[in-house]
This record gives sequence, C-alpha cells and structure tokens, in this order.
Amino acid sequence: MVRWASCNEMFEGWDIASQFGCLASLGYQGVEIAPFTMAARASEIPSARRREVRTEAARLGLTVTGLHWLLAGPAAEIEGWHLTDPDPGVRAKTVAYIGELASLCADLGGGVLVLGSPRQRSTTGGLSVAESTKLLVSSLAAALPAVAAAGVTLCLEPLPAAETDVINSCNESLAVIRELDHPNLRLVLDVKSLAAESRVSGEPIPEIVRRVGRSVEYVQANDENRGHPGSGLVDFVPIMAALKAIDYDGWISIEPFDFRPGPETIARESIAYLKESWATAKASEGAVHGTA
Repeated sequence: MVRWASCNEMFEGWDIASQFGCLASLGYQGVEIAPFTMAARASEIPSARRREVRTEAARLGLTVTGLHWLLAGPAAEIEGWHLTDPDPGVRAKTVAYIGELASLCADLGGGVLVLGSPRQRSTTGGLSVAESTKLLVSSLAAALPAVAAAGVTLCLEPLPAAETDVINSCNESLAVIRELDHPNLRLVLDVKSLAAESRVSGEPIPEIVRRVGRSVEYVQANDENRGHPGSGLVDFVPIMAALKAIDYDGWISIEPFDFRPGPETIARESIAYLKESWATAKASEGAVHGTA
C-alpha cells in the first residue's frame, strides 16, 4: 500500500515539531526534509539534534522518508557544490558532501536521497551536455560507496529543460542508472517533470510510469503549474492507476513550489486529492476485473 508524505520546505518559519504535528494531524505518514531547513550544512547538525528530530517524528507516527534539495540552500554558493564542474576538486568536494548527506539521512531514519539540484548538475565551464553527463556519471560512481554504506538509496530525478540541461527525461536517467548498475541508485518520478517530459515526447504520463516502473524507488507529487496536487490540470487518477499497475507500494510525497496557499491548506488539499485519486483508480481497476 502506498504511503503519503510531504516535503517540509513549504513550512517557512515553522519549527520542525510544529511541521511534524501538522502533517501527522492531517493523516500523513512521512516527511521529506530539505537539509537547508535544518542547517546550512549537514555537518552543522549535531548527533543529538538528529536523534531529537527522528524521535519527534516517531512520536507522532511519522517516518522521515529521506532528503531532497541536496545541494541547494544558503551554503550552496559559498561551497560551490557542483557535480559536473570541470574542476575535479569541485566535484570531489561535492561527492564528499553527498556522503555527509547520506549519513544525515540515515541518522534521521530516512531511506532516500532525491537528487534534483538542477543548478548543481547543469553544464558549466564551457562543457557540452555529453561531457557534463559523463562527469555526472563519474561523480555518482564516486558517491555511491558512501551512500550504500549509509544504507540509503540515491534517486536520480529527471528535470525539465527549463531547469537544467543535464538529464531531462526518464530515459536519460535510466541510461545513467543502467551504466552504473548499482543497487543503491534508482529512479524518482516527479509529476511536474513527467508532465514536461510528456509534452516533449508525446508519450502520456501513465505510459511513461508503466514503462519505467521496475526502476522507480520514490514518487513526488505536484502539478505542472508548480502547485500542489489537485491545484492544476494534471489528472492524478490515470497516474495512480499506472502506479497500481506497476505494483508501486512506496512513498508518494507532495512537493509544491508555490507556497502561497499556505502549508496547512496545501497539505490538507493535497492528501485529500491524492487519496481520492487513489481510491478512484482502485475502484476502476476493480470494475474492470469484475470485483467492484
């Protein structure tokens, strides 16, 4: 059975205990944390604080699903993290930081590192997309031993061309995943990104989901309008049906980029819409098989 989670960066100005309390009260089972909401750098979060956050989540019946926006936040420009920089020193520093994030994720009880971070993987230094992609593969290969040692999974996220020029489709993500052939490197599906990919390729979102299903580790839910699920034109019922068809039973985590409705409204409307969409997809499946 799928489980419902929410990213936490929309709770601007809220302490973590209040964030967790809100999500738990609305029926969420998990929370996906942007590390910069806890501190500028993972190393600035002491062991005691990590235990405190994990304990508070568990007290409320929540699981920290993992981390996202891995290389973003106030320290990003200072540190210069970048996975495809032609300078090997920059790449090595970035790889080392992913190792720190893997340890943080494990300490919080999380299982996934969602690698979006578009600016920190885009072409730079005059390199081509092909050259940058090779450097990305090299950086991921260097990061994976620490990720595996922490017992977490690195999830490579395809992102729209408007956000980055490196890895824009599930096919491109899968090419990297297959090249590295590592059990701790998997695919994350983001609905906003799927909608952009569908517009470019002409392949419907549900068909993309069915095609890549065996590689999917995690799902982020939002709308093509960058709002929360149910706020725009994306119909989640066929997407839920596709997730059911691939026997997906992991996390579906909301990740809005438009925070204007407020975190409580976003969280409340999202989980209601997602649950309704899942139930509708399930009922339709039952009707097809004569079990409704």
